[in-house]
Amino acid sequence: MSAWLGGVNCVPTVAATSCCLASPVPVRHNKGMKHILLLLAAGLSVVVSWASGDGCSLCRRALSTAPSTAFAPFLLPALFQDPDATDVQHYDLTLEVIPSTRTLIGSCVMTVKVVQPTLASFRFRLHDSLMVTGVWLDGRPISFTRESTAVVRADFDRTYFRDEVFQLRVDYRGVPVSQGWGSIQFATRPSGAVVVSTLSQPWYAYTWWPAKDENTDKATLTFTLIVPREMFAVANGMLQSVEDLPNNRRRFRYRHNYPIAPYLVAFAATDYHHWSRTFSYAGYTMPVDFYIYPESDTPSNRAAWERCLPMLHVFSDLFGIYPFIQERYGIYQFPFRGGMEHQTMSGQGGFSEWLTAHELAHQWWGDMITCATWHDIWLNEGFATYAEALWLEYRNGSSDPVALRNAMLSRRPTNLNGSVYRYNISSIYEIFNQNFSYRKGAWVLHGLRWVLGTERFFEALARYRQRFAYSHATTADFQRVVEEVWGDSMDWFFQPWVYGIGAPSYNWGWTTTIVNGKHYLLLSVRQTQPSEYGLYTMPIGIRATIGNRTHDLRIWNKALEQYYVLPVAGVVSQVAFDPDEWILKGTSMQEAYRPGPPVVVEMNPAPGRANTSVSQVELYFQTPVQINAAQVRVEGASRGSVAFNFTYEPEARRVRLTFASPLKPDAYAIRISPSVVAQNSGLALDGEYFGQLPTGDGIPGGEAVLPLRVLATSGDVNGDGCVNNADLLSVLFAFGSTGARAEDVNGDDVVNNADLLIVLFAFGSGC
Repeated sequence: MSAWLGGVNCVPTVAATSCCLASPVPVRHNKGMKHILLLLAAGLSVVVSWASGDGCSLCRRALSTAPSTAFAPFLLPALFQDPDATDVQHYDLTLEVIPSTRTLIGSCVMTVKVVQPTLASFRFRLHDSLMVTGVWLDGRPISFTRESTAVVRADFDRTYFRDEVFQLRVDYRGVPVSQGWGSIQFATRPSGAVVVSTLSQPWYAYTWWPAKDENTDKATLTFTLIVPREMFAVANGMLQSVEDLPNNRRRFRYRHNYPIAPYLVAFAATDYHHWSRTFSYAGYTMPVDFYIYPESDTPSNRAAWERCLPMLHVFSDLFGIYPFIQERYGIYQFPFRGGMEHQTMSGQGGFSEWLTAHELAHQWWGDMITCATWHDIWLNEGFATYAEALWLEYRNGSSDPVALRNAMLSRRPTNLNGSVYRYNISSIYEIFNQNFSYRKGAWVLHGLRWVLGTERFFEALARYRQRFAYSHATTADFQRVVEEVWGDSMDWFFQPWVYGIGAPSYNWGWTTTIVNGKHYLLLSVRQTQPSEYGLYTMPIGIRATIGNRTHDLRIWNKALEQYYVLPVAGVVSQVAFDPDEWILKGTSMQEAYRPGPPVVVEMNPAPGRANTSVSQVELYFQTPVQINAAQVRVEGASRGSVAFNFTYEPEARRVRLTFASPLKPDAYAIRISPSVVAQNSGLALDGEYFGQLPTGDGIPGGEAVLPLRVLATSGDVNGDGCVNNADLLSVLFAFGSTGARAEDVNGDDVVNNADLLIVLFAFGSGC
């Protein structure tokens, strides 16, 4: 679903009173219409004062379309039965709509499979404004009990057992009560024509038709609509037949063979103009139908809606083929100023490109895969909002990073102090929060794409589709799929971004240095968000300008204060922090560079490299350090500690270790104590070695353990100058061992025949 925001440039102020909102609620700029509709939907008393400015008349018109009967900021009574106890397989709904009296006459046959061991009753939802005139079980009349305003219990005349299938028919009639955003509306257009339409999200299907009404229980649908003959009735699925009936009535039969959640079942009827186009993809062809008010039927509006055709191509490329390809897609006009993703047939009150993209994307994310609970609504709305940006990125045939960046910046939340996961679902205002369910939800996906990379991000979406297509999912389900692609737990991402509140803020600074003729970019990064937001772990993009070229770097940030030493190819003249805006930030402020801990930026010989002769080791730091010989050790895996002569040159930032004689074959570790500190900052060594230099994880503290390998390529394993039995026995006793060790003569990390042959061929040399 999407509310109408299109280009309104007025600033309404809303005063609202309710038990939930006891103080006036300000509504700013063009977010105002959404908030007004939400407040109305929540049953608040709304007083609107209009500031001057273009677009105010549009705001007033939008407000006038909000249903006057919108109310009920409450959760429906539970059905008092395990949702998994039964499986509704099909709904056969017949509904006669009498606009002159606003009356519905309906009959719904539910085909239900028993899943639990026994079943003696079945509960469904239907508003008490609609009178139940009869209930039949497999053709037999049975008794029923109205348990609440919303819930009816059908009392069985016998017990049904696991795997049995029954048909429950409910006949009803009455004048429905519209709730939410207009769960069922009888409206008169300026032309004088009547339009009847439904919009059941989230839980208002019960206001016009009886159903089990659980997102976790989808069923196929047959929908027969009887309306006055001057109307054309639009509904889910494929139109099977149109028949004229006595008394100026017309019957429309629709069939939808894909599972559908009850809140997505919908219809609309008025004097539509209709036209159709064709979508072809991957060998499939389907119709795309459009139903528009006659007064709105202009070439520009037709062209606007027909943008859904290239969108179908782009989204099928990105998300997999359109989910209902064997039926159709369509758009129909209805009184709601936003849009609603009714399965296969989206209702739209406007013609904006973003709205068309949003509702189409819901066919994948919301309809094919439906949020299991309303806590998880971001799986619908955040995904569809991000799809708006993806359309702008890919609409010209390939990725446009600038378009993506601008699209996301225009969808930035105006408030960060809330959770994407909606803990409070007591009202539609809380569920469909524009800042959190929509915009921040979209930014969560954007940030996740940055973490995973584009290829793996779309792989995760493909797996998510494969796992939950035509079913339902929770946030935890989605996280598990993402973790499969990532290869490890991603609590560090989902906990703060989805379940937590806020977003990170960054203060950052930079400078450069040259060590042993090589250039380095030095960065300091601080997270400065309020403490209640917690800590965020994220990769951050850094763009350095060197000469007339830019170079993109990537750092991982996981601490309140962190420091980075990055090798670069020359003199850096400019630095940009997260230049492509992959991370939703509270603020991002450049400040003076804050000196960090020392790190080892260079070692000669290079760590891990195989050497045949080593008499000296040089170590370079990016900053002058306080260091002495006692803070450095050289240890051989077989030979133990090795003595050396220690010198330190502050200007060169170089430590030199000189050995009395060349190191004998072995696997050595150069160990530098974390008690070494930087002279300028006083911070302790950041020494962790992860296979490449510079050392460190950006956080002070951590011993440096740098590997040094000396090989006995001549076969002299023990380094006594003579290849003899001692060397041969050393290799034999270590045969099959793995890892760096003296007996691994050729340095392939396994003692095997190759090492034995080297010793044998060199046997006797030097003796």
